[in-house]
Order: sequence, then C-alpha cells, then structure tokens
Amino acid sequence: MTTQQPTHDCPGGCGTQVAYHLFACRSCWRRLPAVLRTPITESWRKKDHRAHRAAMLDARDWYKANPLLTGGAA
Repeated sequence: MTTQQPTHDCPGGCGTQVAYHLFACRSCWRRLPAVLRTPITESWRKKDHRAHRAAMLDARDWYKANPLLTGGAA
C-alpha cells in the first residue's frame, strides 16, 4: 500500500502539483529571482515562521505580476 504525500498547486502558474514541503516546482522556482528565493529558504532554515510566510507572499505577488508565458504568437 502506497500513501500519497500531500501536494498543492505550484504558485508559478504552471499547473504542476508540488509536494507540500516545497514552495514551487523546479522550473518556477528557478524563474523566481534570487532576491525572492533567498528569504524563503533562509527564513525556513531559521524557523522564522512569520518571515517565511511574508517571503512566500512576496514571491506569490511576483508570480502574479510576472505570469508564466504559454505558447502562442503575438
């Protein structure tokens, strides 16, 4: 019997299901500027829950302002 790990939608807008303990899928994580990735990882390491939540919200705002481009010609 296999137990499924909880997942959530990638905040990057790609539609990928991401393991609960990760913020975003690998491609969307790499798309996020380092100045936004670093506070997420550092606050997690320091177990600073308030700063971690704030950093993730800042990253979500960035994803909303910089949507993933999907195919199609302009």
